[in-house]
Formats: sequence, C-alpha cells, structure tokens
Amino acid sequence: MGGRVDTDRAREQWRTLKDAYERYATSVAVLDPAETWTALEDGEYSDEDADAVSPAHLPDMVFCANHGLATPDGTGVVPATMATDERAGEPTHFAAWCDDRGYEVLDAPDYRFEGTGDAIWHPEKRLLWGGYGVRTDQRVYDELADRLDATVLTLELTDDHYYHLDVCFAPLDASTVLIQPDAFTADGLATIRTVFDRVLEAPLEESRNGLACNCHCVDGETVLLGAGNPRTERVLSEAGFDPVPIPTDEFQKAGGSVCCLKLELGALT
Repeated sequence: MGGRVDTDRAREQWRTLKDAYERYATSVAVLDPAETWTALEDGEYSDEDADAVSPAHLPDMVFCANHGLATPDGTGVVPATMATDERAGEPTHFAAWCDDRGYEVLDAPDYRFEGTGDAIWHPEKRLLWGGYGVRTDQRVYDELADRLDATVLTLELTDDHYYHLDVCFAPLDASTVLIQPDAFTADGLATIRTVFDRVLEAPLEESRNGLACNCHCVDGETVLLGAGNPRTERVLSEAGFDPVPIPTDEFQKAGGSVCCLKLELGALT
C-alpha cells in the first residue's frame, strides 16, 4: 500500500513488538509458516493447491489478526474466509497451527470473514463487535452469533481507508474504546457511545497515516501502538493508560500495525 518494504528493518520491528508482548502479555506464541508448511506438504495437494498455501505466495501472512477468531471459552477458533485470492491460503496455516496445539478448529464461515481484523470481542463480555462493508460480509455475523452463542453488534465501514474494524476501533477495557469517528455511520457511532462509558478519539491524521487506532491494550493499562502518533499517545495518557510506542512503519506500508500483527486466543474474562 505504501512503497517498498525494507525486510531487514521489518524483521527488527517484528522482534521489537514480540519482545514487548513478552514483557506485558501472559504468554506469547509464534506461528512459523515454515513449520506449518512442512506439515501441510505431507497432505495431498495439486500443484495449483500447493501454490495457494505456500508461504512464498502469501506476503501478508504476518498479519495474523485476520486468520480467524477465538471462541469465547478460548478452546477453539473459527478460521477466516479471506476476501482476496492473494490471502486465501493464510487461514490454512492458522488452522493447522491451532489443530497441532489442541484447539478445536471450527468450520470457516460461508461468507467473507477476515477474522479479528473485523470481529473484536468486547473485554470481559460475551459481546462481539462486527465490522463489515469493505472486507467482511455482514451476513457472517448472524452465523457467528448462533455458533458462538454471543451477542453481536455490527458496525458498517463505509470508507476504504478503514478496511478493517481494527484500524478504527480499539477497545481498551470494558468501559473505554479508542476510535476514529470518520470511519463510522451515525448509527454506528451512536451504538458505540451507548455501550462504552468513555469514547476516546484519535486524531484523523494519525489514524490515517499512522494507524494509531490499530493498537492493543494488553493488560487493561498498557497500550502498544505504532510509534509516531504523539497526539494519540497523549489522549491515552490523559485517560489513564500507559502508551508504549513500537516502530511499525515497515508494516504500515502493507496496511497493518500492532493489532494486525497479533491474534488473541485466550478465553474472555
């Protein structure tokens, strides 16, 4: 989306983010596509099918948030059904990785569904926020509500700048959310303001150019976010959170930042 990627710098930034998660998160695991590919190669693939799931043909696989959604009890996952052909093979690796670690891998939905890029659990509640309109099909949420026995509140995304919900909507705790208001319809904003006691707003320039809302509150206090968003850091600090900036500019060239680079698998608390 934004120019040639410096792969050495991208690796360095990925390791910095991983180190931060290892400091603040309960546990951290890494999906290594080399390992899952070895397992998948043992299956029966035509040459065309093998190309579709080969890591060499999946340049955006590092954005694992889009690969699926954890079930509320943390014991299973719903794999994604990607919107583009280029990314269609990614959830196969995610499903293989989860199956190898004892997670129940449910069937992928019948409609376009880009995982936790668009489907975000509300902290401490069996409530799923569902973004739709750009990458994910709205119809998938009726299916997920039934299968996961969860309440779903859908939010229409009408601006291609906000192609996933996680680039404009970041629940920080059960009562606080950081958003970019321009991403939502009037009805969507009203729903957000009804459910959350505190609605923080990221500056438009930083949300568009720095993916400021693509952040993650790891522990109810610490917010990992892309570096270079000082006004958003100030908004978070003034609200009582501890912002920790992480360089992610190489990944932002491909349309993702902190939140896109992780997928939570724990149970709701």
